[in-house]
Amino acid sequence: MQHPVKVNISPASFANNIRYLRRLVAPAKLCVVMKSDAYGHGLEALAPVAAEAGADCIGVCTNPEAAVVRRLLPGMTILRLRGALSEEYDESVASLGIEEQVGSLQAAEYLNTLGQRRGRPVPVHLKIDTGMGRSGFFPHQVEILQAVCAMPGLKIVGLMTHLANADAADLDSTQRQLQRFDSLRKVLADTLPGDVLVHTHNSAATLRLPEQRGDLVRVGAACYGVRTSTEFENPPALRPVMSIRTWVMEVRRVPAGTPIGYGSLFRTHRDSRIATIPVGFGEGYPRALFNKGIVLIKGRRCPVVGRVSLNITTLDITDLDVPVEWGDEVVLIGDQGSERVTFEEMADRFDSVHTELNLMAGHMNRRSYED
Repeated sequence: MQHPVKVNISPASFANNIRYLRRLVAPAKLCVVMKSDAYGHGLEALAPVAAEAGADCIGVCTNPEAAVVRRLLPGMTILRLRGALSEEYDESVASLGIEEQVGSLQAAEYLNTLGQRRGRPVPVHLKIDTGMGRSGFFPHQVEILQAVCAMPGLKIVGLMTHLANADAADLDSTQRQLQRFDSLRKVLADTLPGDVLVHTHNSAATLRLPEQRGDLVRVGAACYGVRTSTEFENPPALRPVMSIRTWVMEVRRVPAGTPIGYGSLFRTHRDSRIATIPVGFGEGYPRALFNKGIVLIKGRRCPVVGRVSLNITTLDITDLDVPVEWGDEVVLIGDQGSERVTFEEMADRFDSVHTELNLMAGHMNRRSYED
């Protein structure tokens, strides 16, 4: 069955990225973050690749994600990367074997009850809010944390925090978060098990702050060869895993002054060649990229003009000095000739992150897995 968009996933690039990171962070453990269907790349297809390439742990958010990993990789350590609802805990403790993230006394007490009821402690990572502001125990809640550590239905396997600005140009606030975390860790040293995993680093911190990596790193973006900010560069060894292509649907010559698309948000200022492609926000190409997006045709960069529609986007190909015909390849994200359009560049154009583009493209189109 023909599809108008080709979202290609390279298992080899994914594996190579993980192997590179595995070597880079040793002796720290590597948690490969695969939440939200592996950021739209396909959890079921890539979880075995991650394990083979050296993942010590796979990070998920939901029970269905954990169930996929547990089915494919029965012995894999699975870490939930957020808190959960009581119903999620009931299921996960009973059948999924997840290492849970705990950031509140209420959640700790609930899991403690489940652990005591089944006669085996629930493995948990204590989440500390050092500045992200979303969840977790505050550093001053020492007595509460000590009480949680003493709960017989819990096994404390990790102490963690999450860094809010590790991908920013200025790392001062990140260093302050790490200092707060380290101060609390020292206070709890006599309370925590000796083998507790201390972990703070996401992809950006893993690459930019190697001297503070701790016992485990939780790497998402870097495994997929992308980054969450244009404020730093990934090592060249990390290659994008996803690319997105389509084909020219129609080429039209229009006179100067022609309105293009809904709302007439673009008018040609010269006699122009306009190409249409069978892609819009229904295929995961963001509506916000109207008059901002860039694609590749014939190895050249061409602008998106006019409103991105549900299933159609228009491109100005006037400056191309070669013919463009029905069926010619169009690269939305990826390489063509010597040119490249990246997820980071496009996300930056509409104040987003690569993850939004990965998810939309991966969830709204059929994925192929080719190297």
